[in-house]
Amino acid sequence: MMAPLASIIIPVYNVEKFLERCLASVCAQTYARLEIILVDDGSADASGQICDRFSEKDPRIQVIHQKNEGVSAARNKGLEAAKGKYIYFVDGDDWVDDTMVEETVFVMEAGGYDACTWGHYIVQDEGGSLYFGRKKTMLFRFSTEEEKRHFLCRWLLPCRLDWSVWSRVFRRDVIEHNRIRFAANQKIFEDLDFSFRYLACCQNLYYIPRPFYHYRQHSTSALHANTLERWTTDTLEMTRRQESMLAGQSLFEPFFIYTGTVLTVLLDNFVTKGEAGQGLAQAVNCFEACKDWEYLKEQAQRAAENRTAVRRACGWRLGGQVNGFFQYILTRDAVPYQRAYRVQCCYTAIRTLKNKWFCGRRGGV
Repeated sequence: MMAPLASIIIPVYNVEKFLERCLASVCAQTYARLEIILVDDGSADASGQICDRFSEKDPRIQVIHQKNEGVSAARNKGLEAAKGKYIYFVDGDDWVDDTMVEETVFVMEAGGYDACTWGHYIVQDEGGSLYFGRKKTMLFRFSTEEEKRHFLCRWLLPCRLDWSVWSRVFRRDVIEHNRIRFAANQKIFEDLDFSFRYLACCQNLYYIPRPFYHYRQHSTSALHANTLERWTTDTLEMTRRQESMLAGQSLFEPFFIYTGTVLTVLLDNFVTKGEAGQGLAQAVNCFEACKDWEYLKEQAQRAAENRTAVRRACGWRLGGQVNGFFQYILTRDAVPYQRAYRVQCCYTAIRTLKNKWFCGRRGGV
């Protein structure tokens, strides 16, 4: 039987400094049946020429040149061109291990899974790298909507399993059947939006504790080029759009659970030196300046009337933070959130110590 075709989609924009390493790592994949789709999103540097040069040497490479429309539009263009059974996304300034496709296609085919995800290295500008991922193989099965809701709220949205689209392989039939595309106007967290809607359509997910991907974190990355105020605006717009798109599906009722989870995780970026109350106030001031502020207040009021649903979906620790966040919006009482935040910090500290002990016993990771 012929091996299934795998498609790797790479949006390219002004990454001439890093692109050759990226493309070399993709072309070196040990998996034979591969198509590589490069979408040059109107690069003003030599990135487009580098794409063309690689395509002349490797017939598996298809280059699409378009005017600058952003990473979401570029990935959507790649999806339109893709013919593979499996879809991978790689960013033009990162690189991958040469066995990534081979090992993950094997897992997908052997288990018939809807998605497979893995860990990654965060590579710093100044040198050095940090592993981000779990230590053990995991299999998630969603036989009920409650199990799927628990997974989305307790694993995906809090980023316990990374939500980046380059951290997993997708099935093209699931994407096309559910008409999933990147939100063209969304500049940040477009990965979260896509992964959330995709995994909501899945019945299972397999996790491999291997760092197949090398994510380059540098000062020009899109995430670092945006302010916290922009994060709050875009994230709140995203959750409102998601509720509109997913209305009527029982999995997403009530939607304030998902809204609260995403926005509470965002609060971590505002809290510095453990000043949870101050960070909470700063974050809510940003939300209050958004055009969707009234929508958020409506969500908070609905959550206040059904706190048990939040706890049931998010768990005791995160659920306490979500309820505390919503309560602050309505009353400006920061105590419930601060209390839940302290509990979460204690849990995180204990888990970190356990991990260090485990790594020491095993001789490192």
